[in-house]
Amino acid sequence: MGTPRQRIGIKEVAAAAGVSVTTVSHALNGKGRLPEETRERVRRIADELGYRPNATARNLVVGKTGLLGLAVSQQGGAPLAVTDFAYFAQLMMAASTEAIANGYALVMAPGDAALNPQAGIAVDGAIIVDPVRDDGLVAQLQQAGIAVVTTGRLPGGDAPSCWVDNDHIAGTTEMLDHLERRGARRIALMTSALDISYSHDVEQAYADWCERRGAEPLLRRAASDLTERAGYAVASELLSLPEPPDAIFSTYDRLAFGTLLAAEARGVRVPDDLLLATTATESQAPDEARPSLTTLDLNPEEIGRSAAGLLVDLLEEQEPAQRHVLVPHRVIARASTGRP
Repeated sequence: MGTPRQRIGIKEVAAAAGVSVTTVSHALNGKGRLPEETRERVRRIADELGYRPNATARNLVVGKTGLLGLAVSQQGGAPLAVTDFAYFAQLMMAASTEAIANGYALVMAPGDAALNPQAGIAVDGAIIVDPVRDDGLVAQLQQAGIAVVTTGRLPGGDAPSCWVDNDHIAGTTEMLDHLERRGARRIALMTSALDISYSHDVEQAYADWCERRGAEPLLRRAASDLTERAGYAVASELLSLPEPPDAIFSTYDRLAFGTLLAAEARGVRVPDDLLLATTATESQAPDEARPSLTTLDLNPEEIGRSAAGLLVDLLEEQEPAQRHVLVPHRVIARASTGRP
């Protein structure tokens, strides 16, 4: 095992540059009246030595908390157990890792009310996941001067200037095309009642796809808890229709797991009688289902990383390369759409 590398502090930078600790601090923070030549030389030496400012000390000097908040917008309806969804868990973990790499800690708030500027946790910036329509938290944070990045856009209003999202129109269209190529002619969409941009985009893409083909839309919205029980209830109703669908695309993986149970209870074979696809993450659950589930992977880890990086850029007063980031998706075909 090698010798641990000594941490370079501000004193070491000052010694190498032949200046005082105060001069180093002013040069790196852009303060004080220093010749530009001195400022640039100190910064160059700090970079060469691998100096990284102590985040806690820096935050104390500038009056910041060093905390970033993250909450999943959940106004109205039953609370959503976000930790039960691999998508949210992966997004949060990636955002936390990116925040720590930039000298911040990420606070995962149990609900969006926990980040209320008047009564909640004091944070420097916030990531709001899937903001719902008429959710005042985003406006409250911005009015308090707190930087905000959303994953998904704020529906029906003035969207924040910075967001990270997928192209759900394109992703939904690709999945419907995949089901059609596998022989589906009557495709149902099982989605959520949540008033978020994700649901709006998916429903719009589905309606447009059906219209182009002259097909009858078969859309059902599940209960807002988005559990297997909710998926079972909707799938049971769909499979009991006089003309049941020959394919179902669900927008949440737990709804798809409930659909598998409903199909089994009615003797409907997947994929022989019913093709089934869902939006999910590249995790073990879809692969271990029987049959394994075809998924539209939205890459939540990249969404989390991008959102945290964008927020840090705003806090550090760096102009982001992009204020609107679209993260790539991909269709992963498995046995549930394996019909020739």
